[in-house]
Amino acid sequence: MPFATPYAGELAAFATTISWSIGIFPFTAAARRLGPNSLNHFRLLLAVIFLSLLSLIFLPLSFTGLFTSPLPQHWLWFGLSGVIGLALGDYFSFTSFAILGPRISSIFNTLAPAAALFTGYFVIGERINLIGITGILITIAGVIWLTLSKSAKAKMQDHEHGNKEKGILYGMLAAICQGVGVVLANKGFTYRLHEADLPFFQATWLRMTVATAMIFLLSAFRGKIKEYALPVIRNKNKGVPYAIAGTVFGPVIGVSLSMLAVLLLHNKPSVAQTIFSLVPIVALPLAWVFYRERITLKALLGALIAITGVVVLIWRDEITRLF
Repeated sequence: MPFATPYAGELAAFATTISWSIGIFPFTAAARRLGPNSLNHFRLLLAVIFLSLLSLIFLPLSFTGLFTSPLPQHWLWFGLSGVIGLALGDYFSFTSFAILGPRISSIFNTLAPAAALFTGYFVIGERINLIGITGILITIAGVIWLTLSKSAKAKMQDHEHGNKEKGILYGMLAAICQGVGVVLANKGFTYRLHEADLPFFQATWLRMTVATAMIFLLSAFRGKIKEYALPVIRNKNKGVPYAIAGTVFGPVIGVSLSMLAVLLLHNKPSVAQTIFSLVPIVALPLAWVFYRERITLKALLGALIAITGVVVLIWRDEITRLF
């Protein structure tokens, strides 16, 4: 296994968190300028192009080898992971970003570990104990503290992209999709190619390719391709540069690092997802830098409560042994 050094998986997960935290800000601007659907289609297609070029440069594969070397099981599990985690989950994320803004929306990432643990129980046999359930409840309490209080909702500006309740619901759905997607990707890595793990970069390309194909097929069936393409073609409100920047930090760098983390943290998708959910902590200072959003004591406490639950999830087995 590559990068087999102590805490390599955790370090890859932290790097993922930083990359995603940076990416949500240009994606928020792009979603408000181009619209969530146009952005979702454009960044998936752009990510496939970037990842295809990078794969051909860094992997010993031909273009046809990218398609033919993975096993059918790889296509199934990474494909499902891409459709749920990227195509569907990121649509919910972009809509929530546009409505609530990046700082508030990113808090919902703390719900993703619970989704990963629940899905992992059924898909890969990952078990959860009472301490783990406690961690989930603490995390949810932190999210509610921050996002559903009257003062927090009053600070959510109306950007005319939908009501706040829709933004909250879509933020939750995005977190669920992200957690499920990580578990399905972990399942994909359980199938080895010639006694070796599928390269994480190729796994990223596979997820992105299936997600892109699925979302474009559905949009073509609904007759929406032209509607979603026009804002990008016209560079509506100059949103394309923001979409490109978000794609680099999100689907290209961030998702590739997330697949490396899932590979290294073998059969521990909840641990990887827990670290990914630290995005709100990184987003707080970034929101101040980009938007001069004031970091209130209540926002800080809500984030700390949520992250405390995340830490409990990571150390649930160790905590259990103390009692």
